[in-house]
Amino acid sequence: MSHTNLDKKELATKKMVDGFNLILEGLGLDLTSEHLVNTPERAARAWREELCRGLTQLEPKISLFTTSVDEMVVLRHIPIRSLCAHHLLPFIGEATVAYVPGTGKLIGISKLSRIADYWARRPQIQELLTAQIADHVAGLVVDEDPDWERLGWHKKSRKQGPRGGVGVVIHARHLCMEVRGVGHVGDMVTSSLRGVFLTKPEARAEFLQLIRTEDSRI
Repeated sequence: MSHTNLDKKELATKKMVDGFNLILEGLGLDLTSEHLVNTPERAARAWREELCRGLTQLEPKISLFTTSVDEMVVLRHIPIRSLCAHHLLPFIGEATVAYVPGTGKLIGISKLSRIADYWARRPQIQELLTAQIADHVAGLVVDEDPDWERLGWHKKSRKQGPRGGVGVVIHARHLCMEVRGVGHVGDMVTSSLRGVFLTKPEARAEFLQLIRTEDSRI
């Protein structure tokens, strides 16, 4: 890391520490208490290095492997740890990511988790997070404008639409609903579909059947 980047990081951290100090002072707390004396520094570090690390990390490097397979690949129970952008309170849950490779490439399975975590670790809303994960994966495995003639389909009878698809479903509990406001416990479900999951009912039905039969562990 360059000195310039290090200086920017230190300046950003100082702003966060100062901000947490102001919050605690605004709550009328005694900042000399043994339990609070280093809390602003700890909180700033937790936000920078954990809760919002997706804002400072580079996009994950994705390993792709050549394949002739065009069947559905599904990864379930991907941990989701994020912050509600409206109240800065956590929402926690699980994602299921499925894709049908349409570019002749498979994604290293752990990279689906890395993609989900990258977009989750920042102030978010669940609806946007679901779409961002779907778009990221689709950019790797969906061919939106395939050359069907090259693939052996006659111009008059070739298939239409994209090759490959992505489906993402997230189940999450939101503390902004559980510990404030209505005070109710419940899990929110969002989905986002791309490619053949939108254009082919049979692909969508297979994906949704997998979602219906899985057990969420949130």
